[in-house]
Amino acid sequence: MKPTVVFQSDGGSGSGGVLAGVVKSIDPEVGVYDFDHSIEPLNIRQAAYQVSTVTPYWPSGTIFVSVVDPGVGTSRRACVAKLKNGNYVITPDNGVLTCVVDEIQEVRQIDEEKNRRPGSENVYIFHGRDVFAYTAGRLAAGVISFEEIGPSYPVSEGVVLPLTNISASVREGYAEGGIYNFDLAYGDSRVNIRNVDFQRIGGFRYGDLVRITITDSDRTIFDQDATYERAFNYVERHKPLICGDIQCGDSQMLRFTINDHNFVKEYAPELINDISKASNYKVVITKK
Repeated sequence: MKPTVVFQSDGGSGSGGVLAGVVKSIDPEVGVYDFDHSIEPLNIRQAAYQVSTVTPYWPSGTIFVSVVDPGVGTSRRACVAKLKNGNYVITPDNGVLTCVVDEIQEVRQIDEEKNRRPGSENVYIFHGRDVFAYTAGRLAAGVISFEEIGPSYPVSEGVVLPLTNISASVREGYAEGGIYNFDLAYGDSRVNIRNVDFQRIGGFRYGDLVRITITDSDRTIFDQDATYERAFNYVERHKPLICGDIQCGDSQMLRFTINDHNFVKEYAPELINDISKASNYKVVITKK
């Protein structure tokens, strides 16, 4: 059975058809799947987070293509990363691999002399179609091996972005960190504090009443009591909540939400069109 190619991009709902078409033109038997084409335009950090949420849950050998590429046509590398679970991520090396960097086994630069859709040599602004989807199709179809993609280079040379400018810190009864991503459909924010540290070092327990303060430099965005609990409906509607996010095990981070209410729309509407503005948002949680 041939591997599936999974696409994400910032190109909107029509993008998948073109990318899938390139793959199918190489081998009609290769399966294609559109994961997410609604990434905020040019938002590499959001793309990086989305990659990390999907790569662990597909069968080994799945090929993920992420096309969020503000540097298209420039000297930035086009690459294929092989993960430790056997899956691949094909992407510009511009920070999209940030959240999976510890899972990378090997990374290779795409040799565009060999792995570029014929006839596209004078097109510089659609590498998603002409380089990334084309390379994915050839790899999935078995036309090329991973080693034939291009030269290997050290993982340490790849671009890694800070997802938030605020470092996480935890001590007894106190935790602070930054917001590194949002679930915009619900207005939930993801905080770079590990749930295991929150419990073991901070001493927080489910059911605790806490104070959560979110600031942007000197501006206070949110300052209210909240509950630390397992899931949303442990608190009343429109009440704030801290809980574990969707990651598993020790990699699970914290999520801040207001049950059945959109935090972004009410408290931070400036993020609706540019969630990167949250990179300086500081989150402080103290036990009551």
